[in-house]
Amino acid sequence: MKLPERYTRLRLPLVLLLVAVISWLHFRLGPDQAVAHVFLQDFYFLPIILTGFWWGPWAGLTVALVVSGLYAPYVALVHHLTPATMTSAATQMILFVAVGLLVGWLRRREQSHQDLARQAENLAAVGRAVASVAHDMKTPLMAIGGFSAQVRRKLEPGCPEEHKLEVVIEQTARLEGMVKEMLDFSRPLELHRQNLDLGGLAARTLEVTASLAEQHQVLLTSDLEEGLPSVQADPERLQQALINLINNAVQASPPEGEVSLSAWRQGEEVVLAVADNGGGVPPAERLHILIPFFTTKKEGTGLGLPVVNKVAEAHGGRLEVGDNHPQGAVFRLVLPLVK
Repeated sequence: MKLPERYTRLRLPLVLLLVAVISWLHFRLGPDQAVAHVFLQDFYFLPIILTGFWWGPWAGLTVALVVSGLYAPYVALVHHLTPATMTSAATQMILFVAVGLLVGWLRRREQSHQDLARQAENLAAVGRAVASVAHDMKTPLMAIGGFSAQVRRKLEPGCPEEHKLEVVIEQTARLEGMVKEMLDFSRPLELHRQNLDLGGLAARTLEVTASLAEQHQVLLTSDLEEGLPSVQADPERLQQALINLINNAVQASPPEGEVSLSAWRQGEEVVLAVADNGGGVPPAERLHILIPFFTTKKEGTGLGLPVVNKVAEAHGGRLEVGDNHPQGAVFRLVLPLVK
């Protein structure tokens, strides 16, 4: 719960007052009040803990250092500087610093977890809304695309309106693809596993994606390790994931570029890798590309890679991203071998 602003403004004065009062009492009491001094030095932890809790580890460290600076002269003036007293004082100041940092770090981590929980809750709400809208859009888009195609077939060749209808059909197909991505992501995955030959799956996938690669003047290649074991997987879902990866790679590649689909066995796993020679994925973006609706493209929903990740996790696998040396990115779909 967020406190009113008038209370938050009192935090700094409270911390300063606590440090000042505790320090004044330390110097006010005589050296014969040993028990009282022990209590007072422990009271120093109160402003340190409050500072770390309210403002984080660096603020907690700052107050701990200030307290240590005030505590050191007291030790030098009141106590005899024997090895024992010096060791005790040094230990106490190290504890001040450790507590300030630890409390601040724990508080910062708790706030980070709270932020992630709020983001997840917001994304879930957005996902439900998008799924509802996408479901309602599906039928009208199919009707627009179908009727436009029928009208185009009845036009005379070379008619000026033919190009306009082609644009309508093309944009409608693009919207249908976006709606399909939204629905694919929002629906729970029901896998229909079967013994799957990865060689045949790769060939069918490259055949499906060949048209887009030709439009972008990108060469599609494959490099599958011989003797790959079959996997227990849903062929439709796995092909969907590979198509998403290849389409992304094609769109990221320059003209005359190359996109390769490779596969090999890695221990008790099989790796399906899609590599391109485009601009690559900056390290900062790798933390976000699997978040729904995050995209760096002018067009798109930002759901392609989250759908791939969802398919991978449903199969008990994972999606990895790395660099394709000397240039580009590589996405690895790692699937476990079920014995």
